[in-house]
Parts: sequence; C-alpha cells; structure tokens
Amino acid sequence: MRGLDGPWGLRVAGLVGVAVVAAGAYGAGALPGRDPGAGLRGAGSPDAGYWWGLAAWVVGLTILSGAWWRLGNRLAQVSSRWLIVTGALWAVPLLFAPPLASRDVYSYACQGEIWRAGLDPYAVGAADGGCPWAYAVPNLWQHTPAPYGPVGIALSGAAATVGRAVGGPADHQLLAAVSLLRVVALIGGVLIAAYAGRLATAAGVDAGAARWLGLLSPLVAVHLVSGAHNDAITAGLVVAALAVAVPAAGRRGASVAQAAGGDHSPLRRAGAGIAAGAFLGLAVGVKVTALIALPFVVLLVAGQQLRRSEHGWRNIAGSAAVVTGTAASVFAAASLATGLDLGWIGALSDTGSLIQWTSLPTGIGMAFGYLFRAAGWPGAVDPAIDIARICGVAALAAIGLALCWRALRATLGRPSQADAHDHGADGTRKVIAACGWALAAATILLPVFYPWYALAPLAVLACATPPGRTRTGLAIAALAITALVLPNGLGLAVLTKLPGAILDVVIVVALAYRFRGRLSLDKPAQT
Repeated sequence: MRGLDGPWGLRVAGLVGVAVVAAGAYGAGALPGRDPGAGLRGAGSPDAGYWWGLAAWVVGLTILSGAWWRLGNRLAQVSSRWLIVTGALWAVPLLFAPPLASRDVYSYACQGEIWRAGLDPYAVGAADGGCPWAYAVPNLWQHTPAPYGPVGIALSGAAATVGRAVGGPADHQLLAAVSLLRVVALIGGVLIAAYAGRLATAAGVDAGAARWLGLLSPLVAVHLVSGAHNDAITAGLVVAALAVAVPAAGRRGASVAQAAGGDHSPLRRAGAGIAAGAFLGLAVGVKVTALIALPFVVLLVAGQQLRRSEHGWRNIAGSAAVVTGTAASVFAAASLATGLDLGWIGALSDTGSLIQWTSLPTGIGMAFGYLFRAAGWPGAVDPAIDIARICGVAALAAIGLALCWRALRATLGRPSQADAHDHGADGTRKVIAACGWALAAATILLPVFYPWYALAPLAVLACATPPGRTRTGLAIAALAITALVLPNGLGLAVLTKLPGAILDVVIVVALAYRFRGRLSLDKPAQT
C-alpha cells in the first residue's frame, strides 16, 4: 500500500509532478504582463527562462500523467474519499502559481469589470470597455464581447469587484480577481466530487472510477484548477443536474421492491425536476452549450415513475414542463438581476473567427482549402471551411437526435419487478452516457475546440462508462487533449496547421471505416 508504486506512493508522485508543473508556470506560464513564449510565432525566440519552464511543464505533466494512470489500476485499494483528498492535494501547488495554458481568466476579469462599471459586456471588449487589466488579455480577444451568459458575467463581476476593492497597482487587483475566479472553478470541481459518486452509482458504475477519470486527470489539474475556465463550473452544475434527476431505482443498495416501485410520488418527482432544472438553468447561465443536457435531464426525472406507469409520454411531458420551466425561470431571474439581455448569442459568432484543426469539421475544411490553394483556387479556401463547419453542425444535430432517441428508448423500457433493479441501472446508464456523448459531439463538431471544452463531457462520461476499452480510450483522450496547448497559452494547432488538417482527414476516414454498416441505434455500445 505504501510502496512507491502503491496508492500512497502514486499520490506523492502526482504531487511532485504538479509541483514541477507549477514551478514551470513562473517561467513559461500564461503570465499577465507578457507572453514568455511570444518568439515561438514571430521574430526572435523565447529566453532561457521560458525553455526551463517548458521543460518543467513536460517533465511535470509526464510524472503526473504516469501517477494518475497507475492509480487508475489500483482503484480497488482506495476509497472515494481518499481519491477526493488526493485531488485536493494535487490542486494546491497550482493555486499558488500563475495560470497555465490559457489567458482566458484575464478576459473573464475584464468582462466582469466592464459589467461592474455599468457597461454592456456583450457590446464591447476589454480594450474598448476601459478595463484596467486589458494588458493581460490576448490581442485576439481585446475587442471581443463576452460570449457567456448572465451567471458567468455575474461571477466575473464579483471577482472584479473584489479586485477593485483590493486597490493598489493593477497587477495586485488582477491577482485578487484571478484568485476569486479560481475559487469559482474549484466550486465546479467540488460539485463534480460531490455528485459524481451519486450519478455513477445510479448508473451501476464504480464511484471511485468515476472520480478518478472525471476529477483527478491532468486535464482537470491544468484547465480547471490552474486555468480557472468557466467550463469548470459548467461541468459541475451539469453533473449536479443529472445527479439530482436520477431515479432512486437506479441507486445501488435499494431493495428489489424499492427498485420496482420506490418513492415515485408526484411531489418527489416535481422536487427532483425543480432541483435539476435549477442546476441546469445556472449552467446554461454560464455557457449555453449546457443546454444540450436538457432532454437527458428530463428523461432521468421522468424515469422516476415511468417504470410503474402506463402513461409514459404524459410523464415525460410533465417532467419536461417542470425541468424546462425551472431552468428558464432561473435563467430569466439571472438576466433580470444582472440587467443583461441575450446579447451573448451574437458574441458567440466572434469565437468562430478562429481557424484551427482541433475542431474536426474546421480541420476537414482546412484540408480541402490546402488542396484548393495548391490547385490555384485560393478564393475557395474560406468557403470550404464554412461548408465543412455547416456539415459539422448538421452532423451534430443528427447525432444529438440519435442519442436522444436512444435515451428515450432506454427510459421507456418497463422491466418486470424481478429485474427492475438491474434494468433501472442499465437504463439510467444509457441516458447518462447519451448525454455525455452528446456533449462530446458538440465539443468536437462545433466550429471551435479548446481542451477545456472537454471538462463537461468527460465528467459526465466518467459516471456512465464501466471498465473496458471505452474508458481506457477516454483516459487516453484526456491526456492527449491536455497537451494540445503549451503552458503560455499557445495552442499546438497554430504551429501544426497542415499536419493537423491531414490528421483530421485520417480520423474521419478511420471513423467511417470503423462504423460502416453499424449505425443501428439498437446495437449496444462496446465498453
């Protein structure tokens, strides 16, 4: 147990790895005053401090990734509480270091300051709004309005208010604002820690395994703890919404009688729907992509009494009314309280100006663009990317509908009393998994992808994926995605445009070959 390759040794090894990464942040991190790696894209080259910091990033992430992976093979030896404590320990060094892999947290602070000053963050960017910390915001986002909902802006506004209250030099104010934004991100992590166990148990998945994949991965350390992205609180709220919606019949330890009937009174179902809707409304109030979880939350709430009722569609409609009505009310209340309208919808289009192969359809469009340019048709490059992105959105819609249909079939299944418990857990797992894959499809098929977009789908899928190839694949993906951005915030996609576009083509061809003739919704997924 306490050897170097035992759980305690791996806990210490992971802590050492995180500490090395945190130390490297001072030389190569997303520092507010300057970009230490600016020379990677233009004239000149970074100084020695950056290279030392980059080396620490590589070495530290390697140590952390190895410790995390080995720990995943020893989950039977530790408790969920032990894992949560381990995750908390691994977070500590990063809280005392500059942000890593992104400068988005500085943009959040400026968006909050613009709102605090009485201006519209959906109309002006950091530079145009007179934010005192605009110098820390990347040039790409200097004039970009906020693409986040009223809850996200209010949280950023609270951080900006604290920063301004600190007074003193602008750097000190920004440090205070960033610290509070990290607290907000950590709340997202706490929500995952608190609700992932309940959600996983309802799906018949080991709670420790779910927390290992959804809470302890290097992706979480870098982009939730250090980067303090809005996706962190969004992920936590989505997991909470799904968890409070799960039917009691799906939880282990329930008797067969409870599994077959349980406490499915209308009052209990309404309470679950209100709680789930409130969490979901808050999540959508941060990032609109959380709306993807709505139909799956509705089906989980409806599942609390469908197994003992013949009025399936009536129950689903009632659950939809409760969940959607509550979520809409929470969102509307946040909009009224902040004085913000739906201007963030228009701001979403500004993020699409970024052309990177990490978005699968964008990469396909780039590949065709390179062919058109080589053929002497440079004017066809931009249309090729636009068409590919439209195809990506269409594919997302088709996949989303297919996953909703799969979740609906799993929900409407009515087993006998004898096998109600096992079927209940399996049906719940299918609904949760469908939600996770829908969120994952959105991150991959929408026009822009960043590594932190994977926080929410990974947290949900971790709760619905039993041991097997799928979970191993998710763990590998989490490690690969973490490394897509350098510590100073420069994406590797910027430096590897042609190879990345070719890789996307290879991925699409491989997927088409892998799933040829296997598009039946009734075929169970391999795990």
